[in-house]
Amino acid sequence: MDGQARRKKIIEIIQKSDKPVSGTALANQLEVSRQVVVTDIALIRANGIDVVSTNKGYVITNTNKYKRIVKSRHTDDQILDELFAIVDNGGVAENIIINHRYYNRLEAPLNVSSRREAKEFMEAIKSGKSKSLSSATSGYHYHVISADSEAVLDDIEAELKAKGFWLPLDDWILN
Repeated sequence: MDGQARRKKIIEIIQKSDKPVSGTALANQLEVSRQVVVTDIALIRANGIDVVSTNKGYVITNTNKYKRIVKSRHTDDQILDELFAIVDNGGVAENIIINHRYYNRLEAPLNVSSRREAKEFMEAIKSGKSKSLSSATSGYHYHVISADSEAVLDDIEAELKAKGFWLPLDDWILN
C-alpha cells in the first residue's frame, strides 16, 4: 500500500471508530511503524483534515462526511460572496486548488466554516501582505467543500451557480 492509500485508510479507520484510535493501533493495523503513522497524520493535517491528538488516540473533529470538488471563477472582490454562499448553507471551504500553467497543481488549506473566518481570510488578503491564490489563474480555482449531507452540497452548488461562480469540472482535478 502506498502512502496516499495508507493515509486514506487512516482517515477511514479514525472516522469509523466511535472512540479515539491510538497511533500504535493504527501502526499495527496497517503494518507500519508508529513513526510512519505520525508522519502520515502530519500530512493528513496539512491537507486540511482536522485530526486531533488526545491522550487516548486520534480523532477527527470535522464530522462533515460528504465532500465535493467545485470549480469556480470570480474576482478577488467576490471572494467573500463565494465563501458566504458556502458557509451560510452549512458547508466548509476546506481548501483552494489552482492549476497553474507553470507550477501545475497548487493547493492550500482554508478550513473556512463561518462568516467570521471568511472575513478574517479577506482581511489577510486585503492587508496587501498576500494575494489570493486564484489571482494567479485569472480567478479560476477549485474548492473541496464538505457538509453534513449531499443535499447541503447541492444547495451550495446551486447558490454558486446562481451567483455565476460555478463552472464544470475539468478532468485533471479528478485524478
